[in-house]
Amino acid sequence: MVDKLIKTKSPDKIHHEISDMLSKGVSYIDALVLYSERERIEIESLAEIIKKSTIFKEKIRLEAVEKRLVKPDEKYSKLC
Repeated sequence: MVDKLIKTKSPDKIHHEISDMLSKGVSYIDALVLYSERERIEIESLAEIIKKSTIFKEKIRLEAVEKRLVKPDEKYSKLC
C-alpha cells in the first residue's frame, strides 16, 4: 500500500488536496489526519510521503512546536 501511494502522491499533490482545509484555518497536522481518514490510508503511509518534503516537514514541525507537541531543537530555537 505504501509503495503504491508513494508512486501516485507527491507532497505537492497532497498539499494541493488539503489546501481547502488549510484555507479554512485547519492546522497542517489536523488536515493531514483528516486527509488520511478521507483517503482511507494509514497515517504512517502519509508520513512516508511527507518526509520527502523539507518544506512540509518544517511547516509541521513549527506547528508542533507552537502547539507544544514537541520541544524546539536548539538549532531551530531562533525560529521558535
